[in-house]
Order: sequence, then structure tokens, then C-alpha cells
Amino acid sequence: MTRKRSLFFPTFVLTLILLAACGGGTDQPAQDLQTDPAPAALSTPATIDQSPTETDQPPATTEPTATAMEAASAAAEATAVPTQEDTPTEVPPTEKAMPAATAVEPVEVTAFTPAQQEGPYYPLEKPADHDNDLVQLSGATALPAGQILEFGGTVYDAGGYPLEGVVVEIWQTDAAGVYLHPDDPGTEGRDRNFQFYGEAQTGADGVYEFRTIVPGLYEPRPRHIHVKVKQDGQELLTTQFYFAGEINVQGADALMLLDPQPDMDEAGNSILTSRRDIFLNINS
Repeated sequence: MTRKRSLFFPTFVLTLILLAACGGGTDQPAQDLQTDPAPAALSTPATIDQSPTETDQPPATTEPTATAMEAASAAAEATAVPTQEDTPTEVPPTEKAMPAATAVEPVEVTAFTPAQQEGPYYPLEKPADHDNDLVQLSGATALPAGQILEFGGTVYDAGGYPLEGVVVEIWQTDAAGVYLHPDDPGTEGRDRNFQFYGEAQTGADGVYEFRTIVPGLYEPRPRHIHVKVKQDGQELLTTQFYFAGEINVQGADALMLLDPQPDMDEAGNSILTSRRDIFLNINS
């Protein structure tokens, strides 16, 4: 018996082919989508909610309470760094200069140097060269005649302390007993290599020094050297120094005596030296 061929299978296959061909508009290859993209306005459906999500919204602001503000203000004040105006600059106290300790102990004062008259031959005009070396005269051609005498000492106040800044003046005759003064009749014949007048100023130690000659004799006076002591232009004492063995004095008058002793100067020359301190009845 002859079997008839079924038409169902070819018909089914044809139907699948047609459906595959018609479904190509909804399932395009990726290459077609890249070359012909959809407009941006159509890419977002109208039904999408554009409101921001919770993560996009700014955090809620909480207003601080009065108590919180006060606590924050107190904490800021406690930790704030003070400015230069708030913090006064601490100035170290000024160190006061301490008075220098007295290096010299006072001597015992039992009497004061006696005062004596100035005499008639105090210089009317002080010579241009009036330092404490009366032997070396500026402009002289030689040394003066006479025995060179170096003497000095310390000027003390009433408490026995040395006086600084005191000027001691001396004036005297040359070896022939002649003064440099117009009232001396022999002044024209004086030794012109001698200075006749000199000044010495004391330092902190109160010491004064002179280099001169032993004055000459003139009648009726014994040999003597006139002395004047000044401070800041004020006269403190006027007196005279005499030579031991030539005048008989006792007590306080002995403070006016020079007692020269043989000695040598720095150049090896034979000289006389003596010491005579001066005690002033003043308080410094």
C-alpha cells in the first residue's frame, strides 16, 4: 500500500523562518546600535522619577540650643591663644649697679695739716708749663741749679679716706732764693731753667707727686715750699712745708715737715726723696 507524505513538518519549518525574518527590528546587532544611537531626549522615559534620592539630599541642619552655644563659647575661651595685647610682656627688673667696694681702708687721723699764710709771692699769672715736674721746663736749655728733690704723699679727708680729684699747687724760690714774681727785687736774675710753680692732681688713691729742687735761703725765712690744695676750684688749705732740722716744730706742726733722704732717680742720678701726707678737715 502506498503511504502519503505529511505536509505538517515543511509547513512548520517555513513558519519559523518567516517569524525569524520578521523579528529582526527588535533584536538589532550591537554594531547597528553604536552607529545609530537613539536621541538623548528619548533615552529617558517620561515615567522615570527625577526627584533626588536620600543620598543626594543635603543633611538636615540642626539649630544649636542656648546651652550648647554657651558651652562652645566657654571651650573656645579656655583654648584660645592670647594675643600680644592680652598677654603683657614681662620685663625683667633692671639690675641696679652696686656701689664699688672700698678697696682702701681709712687711716687713723690724729691731727689735721695746719694752715699758714699764702705769702706775697703767689704767681700773678701761672706759667704755660705748670705740671708737677719743675725740673724739666719747656723751652729750657739745661737743668736748673740745685739739689733735685722728689716728694709726695696722699691727701686724706677727715675720715681718713683718700681724696680723688684734688689739685695740689706748689710755688717756691730757685736755688738762689729768688721767686718768679715782680715784687721780688731779684726776679730778673732768676734761674730761667726752673719752673717755680707746679700742679699735681690726685687720682682715686689720693696720691700727689712733685719733682723739684731744694729751695734756696733768703733772710729771715728758713727754706720752705708754699702749698695750696683745691677741689673743684674751691680752696681747701693753704700752708707751707719746711725741712726737718731747720725749724723746731712739735705736735700738729710736724705735719708741715719734709725729711729728705738720699736716693737715686730712674736715670741713676743722686736725688733727695721725702713723703708728706696732707690731712684735710673736711668730710668727702
